[in-house]
Amino acid sequence: MKVGLNTVDLFPGRERLMPFRTVIEIAKAMRMQGIKADVLNSHVASANISDYIYHGIDIRQCPRELYELSKWVNTNEYDVFFFPATFREGLKNLSGLKIMKCKKIAYVPSGVTPFKNAFWLMKLYGLYGKQWMLEAITPKTLIAKKLANVGFTDIIGLTNYTTHQCGNALKTHTIYAGKDDFEYITMDTSIVEKHKLQTKKFYLFTGAPGQVRGGLILLEAIDKIVKVNPDIKVVFLLRDDVGTQYDDFFRKYKSMQNKKNVLIIKETLDSMQLKAFMHAAYAVVLPFICIPAEIPLTYYEAMSIGIPIVSFPNAGSTMYLEKGIMIAKNNTINGLSEALSILWNNISLRNKLSQGSISIMAKHPTWQQVSEQWIYLLK
Repeated sequence: MKVGLNTVDLFPGRERLMPFRTVIEIAKAMRMQGIKADVLNSHVASANISDYIYHGIDIRQCPRELYELSKWVNTNEYDVFFFPATFREGLKNLSGLKIMKCKKIAYVPSGVTPFKNAFWLMKLYGLYGKQWMLEAITPKTLIAKKLANVGFTDIIGLTNYTTHQCGNALKTHTIYAGKDDFEYITMDTSIVEKHKLQTKKFYLFTGAPGQVRGGLILLEAIDKIVKVNPDIKVVFLLRDDVGTQYDDFFRKYKSMQNKKNVLIIKETLDSMQLKAFMHAAYAVVLPFICIPAEIPLTYYEAMSIGIPIVSFPNAGSTMYLEKGIMIAKNNTINGLSEALSILWNNISLRNKLSQGSISIMAKHPTWQQVSEQWIYLLK
């Protein structure tokens, strides 16, 4: 059997990010069972990308235009094709997929974008938020209906809430992204000690500081919260993703009144060093305005070791993890400031969220268990 797992704009350096991590892990598991599984990348934002191999998985470049993609899949004789169907794809003409001869299964990588979140993103950053607004306003059952008309049989939601929004035009399945062995790896405290943080109380932001991830609004929230919590400290552990732009973030930082409450670290950390940072943190702040792909694995990593999250509400992702999350209400900078302040001054609440995090992640499936559910759909 030959399986193609389609994704968009995967290129070297992005493999551990969602949603790419999901299709790579599934392909690995399929290959271990003797199934020829390839990751098929349709590039839009990236160009001049060649086929390459990542951890034994063939990353093959394929067309994005649906008719050409279908012809390419037919020519390469795939038996099963997994298609990344965002809700806004339902606004497009999908007839080009009809000529694809193999079994066709869709998955929804981005989840449901709440209108309130998308509206705020557009208010802050203009047309940058257009794709999330389209996600928010598109009728959620439309994509499954259109895919059914071109021969798809099933659709996978990566959270239960997302799956329920798809309607009943296709067979629906909820399969969460898996957890890895983060909770079991040894910690390397060298970078924590280098910055003299091992005995300090601090919030941790980790990841790229792009607009959708909320890094800029977190800087604004810190300036507000210092007035009532002068001892608050936030460490920004900035991940240098391929293509990441830091200019807006550092402009915002330079305009801050309370830079002394912020520590910015731009170092490449391995998993052991990242775990040490999370373990030392009071909580991890992930103020996604909108979730690009369900569920960002940083949530799983922090919560698996009992570190609670501060986050805005984001549909399926935060609904699933709510027992371990301090939700910032009202999708505003004031709401984020209030959430940070309440948690900073309430160790009992922090410990309750910590126990909730451990409880959720103790029951969460591994990548191997998740892969078995995807493989079952091949039958």
